[in-house]
Amino acid sequence: MKLQKSFVLAAALLVVLPLAYAEDTSSNYVNGGIGDEQQTMMHSVAKEYPLHIMFSEGTNGAFIAEVQLTITDKHGKVAFELPNAGPMLYVRLPKGKYVVKAVSDGVAQSSEVTLDGKHSKTVILHWAGVSQESPQESSQE
Repeated sequence: MKLQKSFVLAAALLVVLPLAYAEDTSSNYVNGGIGDEQQTMMHSVAKEYPLHIMFSEGTNGAFIAEVQLTITDKHGKVAFELPNAGPMLYVRLPKGKYVVKAVSDGVAQSSEVTLDGKHSKTVILHWAGVSQESPQESSQE
């Protein structure tokens, strides 16, 4: 009987814990994308993450890594931070408005993004050298 109660309790926790996580403000992420194998893996899990961020530089748009990244919510509170992001980063955050700020080689860029909880958004931060291009945001359905 004790064993049966333990299984029932374990099953109940498995059902409740994901719901508690969904209400929690913590986030998960996948970072990488160097090489074909990593890019394939990242693309295969992309639908699980509502925010996709890509970092590039130069006239040829080469991917870059080791970007210092901070994402803040609409109140200015840090929602996610990663000291060595890129070249591709997928982040799971609750719906809301965020500011994505990234620093590469001492040059900062930022972009605002709104996650609606239904569609993923992609933010592309590109460093073109001395003259910077504006960051881009796109919606994926």
